[in-house]
Amino acid sequence: MVDLRSERKIVKKEKRKDPRLELHCNASVLGIDGIQKITDISLGGIFIETHVLNRIEVGQIITINIKLPTEKNTIRFKTKVVCKTNRGIGCQFMSLDDQKKEAICLCFEMFRDTLPAGCR
Repeated sequence: MVDLRSERKIVKKEKRKDPRLELHCNASVLGIDGIQKITDISLGGIFIETHVLNRIEVGQIITINIKLPTEKNTIRFKTKVVCKTNRGIGCQFMSLDDQKKEAICLCFEMFRDTLPAGCR
Protein backbone atom coordinates (compact mmCIF):
# COMPACT_ATOMS: atom_id res chain seq x y z
CA MET A 1 0.00 0.00 0.00
CA VAL A 2 1.27 3.46 -0.88
CA ASP A 3 0.62 6.41 1.43
CA LEU A 4 0.07 9.54 -0.68
CA ARG A 5 -0.60 11.92 2.19
CA SER A 6 1.90 14.76 2.25
CA GLU A 7 3.93 15.52 5.31
CA ARG A 8 3.49 18.93 6.81
CA LYS A 9 6.82 20.41 7.70
CA ILE A 10 7.49 23.72 9.32
CA VAL A 11 9.87 25.62 7.08
CA LYS A 12 11.58 28.73 8.35
CA LYS A 13 11.47 31.76 6.09
CA GLU A 14 14.72 32.23 4.19
CA LYS A 15 16.57 35.20 5.67
CA ARG A 16 19.43 35.27 3.20
CA LYS A 17 19.34 38.04 0.63
CA ASP A 18 22.38 36.93 -1.36
CA PRO A 19 22.64 33.74 -3.42
CA ARG A 20 24.97 31.13 -1.94
CA LEU A 21 27.65 29.22 -3.76
CA GLU A 22 28.51 25.76 -2.48
CA LEU A 23 32.24 26.04 -2.08
CA HIS A 24 34.49 23.73 -0.12
CA CYS A 25 37.77 25.21 0.97
CA ASN A 26 39.91 25.49 4.06
CA ALA A 27 39.99 28.42 6.44
CA SER A 28 41.67 29.39 9.66
CA VAL A 29 39.85 31.24 12.42
CA LEU A 30 42.01 33.51 14.54
CA GLY A 31 42.11 32.20 18.10
CA ILE A 32 41.07 28.66 17.18
CA ASP A 33 43.63 25.95 16.47
CA GLY A 34 43.34 23.84 13.36
CA ILE A 35 41.90 24.19 9.91
CA GLN A 36 38.14 24.70 9.53
CA LYS A 37 36.01 23.91 6.45
CA ILE A 38 34.04 26.49 4.49
CA THR A 39 31.00 24.89 2.81
CA ASP A 40 29.36 27.90 1.18
CA ILE A 41 29.91 31.58 0.52
CA SER A 42 27.95 34.63 -0.64
CA LEU A 43 28.46 38.38 -0.66
CA GLY A 44 26.70 38.36 2.70
CA GLY A 45 28.66 35.68 4.53
CA ILE A 46 29.91 32.13 4.85
CA PHE A 47 29.17 28.87 6.61
CA ILE A 48 32.01 27.16 8.46
CA GLU A 49 31.89 23.52 9.52
CA THR A 50 33.74 23.24 12.81
CA HIS A 51 34.00 20.92 15.80
CA VAL A 52 34.96 23.66 18.27
CA LEU A 53 31.47 25.05 18.75
CA ASN A 54 31.96 25.37 22.50
CA ARG A 55 34.47 28.19 21.86
CA ILE A 56 32.20 30.23 19.59
CA GLU A 57 29.05 32.18 20.47
CA VAL A 58 26.35 33.85 18.37
CA GLY A 59 27.16 37.56 18.17
CA GLN A 60 30.90 36.98 18.48
CA ILE A 61 33.18 38.82 16.05
CA ILE A 62 35.75 36.51 14.47
CA THR A 63 38.47 36.95 11.88
CA ILE A 64 38.77 34.28 9.20
CA ASN A 65 41.55 33.69 6.69
CA ILE A 66 40.40 31.97 3.52
CA LYS A 67 42.29 30.77 0.46
CA LEU A 68 39.62 31.02 -2.23
CA PRO A 69 40.29 28.69 -5.18
CA THR A 70 40.25 31.63 -7.60
CA GLU A 71 42.74 33.74 -5.64
CA LYS A 72 46.52 33.57 -5.41
CA ASN A 73 46.69 34.89 -1.84
CA THR A 74 44.77 34.28 1.36
CA ILE A 75 42.06 36.83 2.15
CA ARG A 76 41.21 38.00 5.68
CA PHE A 77 37.53 38.56 6.51
CA LYS A 78 36.08 40.10 9.66
CA THR A 79 32.75 38.39 10.42
CA LYS A 80 29.99 38.20 12.99
CA VAL A 81 28.59 34.80 14.02
CA VAL A 82 24.85 34.98 13.27
CA CYS A 83 23.85 31.35 13.73
CA LYS A 84 25.18 28.18 15.26
CA THR A 85 24.13 24.64 14.42
CA ASN A 86 25.44 21.22 15.37
CA ARG A 87 27.48 21.30 12.11
CA GLY A 88 29.05 24.71 12.43
CA ILE A 89 28.52 28.47 12.29
CA GLY A 90 26.98 30.93 9.88
CA CYS A 91 28.95 34.16 9.69
CA GLN A 92 28.00 37.52 8.23
CA PHE A 93 30.72 39.66 6.70
CA MET A 94 31.22 42.85 8.73
CA SER A 95 32.42 44.85 5.75
CA LEU A 96 33.68 43.93 2.33
CA ASP A 97 35.93 46.25 0.39
CA ASP A 98 35.83 46.20 -3.40
CA GLN A 99 38.77 43.77 -3.64
CA LYS A 100 37.06 41.19 -1.41
CA LYS A 101 33.72 41.58 -3.21
CA GLU A 102 35.53 41.07 -6.51
CA ALA A 103 37.21 37.91 -5.20
CA ILE A 104 33.84 36.44 -4.14
CA CYS A 105 32.22 37.47 -7.43
CA LEU A 106 35.06 35.77 -9.31
CA CYS A 107 34.23 32.54 -7.45
CA PHE A 108 30.60 32.92 -8.54
CA GLU A 109 31.68 33.55 -12.13
CA MET A 110 34.06 30.58 -12.12
CA PHE A 111 31.54 28.17 -10.55
CA ARG A 112 28.26 29.69 -11.84
CA ASP A 113 27.24 26.50 -13.64
CA THR A 114 26.87 24.84 -10.24
CA LEU A 115 24.26 27.40 -9.10
CA PRO A 116 20.52 26.79 -9.39
CA ALA A 117 19.04 28.58 -12.41
CA GLY A 118 17.29 31.29 -10.38
CA CYS A 119 20.52 32.41 -8.69
CA ARG A 120 22.65 33.13 -11.76
